[in-house]
Amino acid sequence: MSLELCKAAVGRRLHRVRLAIAVGLSGGLIIYLLTSSLGAELWQLLINPDPERFEQWLEDQSGWVPLVLIVCMIAHTLVPLPAELLAVAAGMMLGSFWGSVTIWVGALLGAYLGFFLARVFGQPLLRRLASHKRLQHVQDWIDQADVPLLLAVRLVPVISFNLVNFVLGCTSIGWWRFTWTTALGIVPVTVVSVSLGAHWRDWRVVLAFCVVALMVTMAGYAVMRSRMRRRQARSSVL
Repeated sequence: MSLELCKAAVGRRLHRVRLAIAVGLSGGLIIYLLTSSLGAELWQLLINPDPERFEQWLEDQSGWVPLVLIVCMIAHTLVPLPAELLAVAAGMMLGSFWGSVTIWVGALLGAYLGFFLARVFGQPLLRRLASHKRLQHVQDWIDQADVPLLLAVRLVPVISFNLVNFVLGCTSIGWWRFTWTTALGIVPVTVVSVSLGAHWRDWRVVLAFCVVALMVTMAGYAVMRSRMRRRQARSSVL
């Protein structure tokens, strides 16, 4: 058997393993949320997203608050849970520092899940829906994306966090590059959101954090626009 055939066989086997893991994890999480009391309570909170009510619900979970928040952030990848509500509640319950750490860990694990699912399911699906030339064009765009652009995308709240994870998972961007740009890029938004919850009773502090959030968003948008214009100019020259 040639080396190419061996690589193809190993690749197919690894794909089956990744597929089984993805289906198992996603299916198990969905079934648990649909059948457990936790899922029912989260659904009620989703229908009526009230920070104080969510804070009371977290208090009922006793010492499991950090773990519950992390699980909720991971579930946010598959279920439309309001991540902002989770961040505010984390600030109310755990304070600015530990709340930020908890939400950061949960967001990063959720990003891994979205990236992994897109890598397993998204690439084969895209190959069927789009031409090879178009996919290669998108792949080249991602491959050439520099670090400031990847970080700036994370700083603009109007760009869906989960959508970015899924899109990057459909490309061949490296795992390490995805990890460290995501881990660093989500820090400002996480800290600001959690701190709003920690100090929500003081309107002056809330106003200050809102101003900071607006400045971070504008900076991210400016960097993203600048990088995209520079790349367009470079492409037109070539």
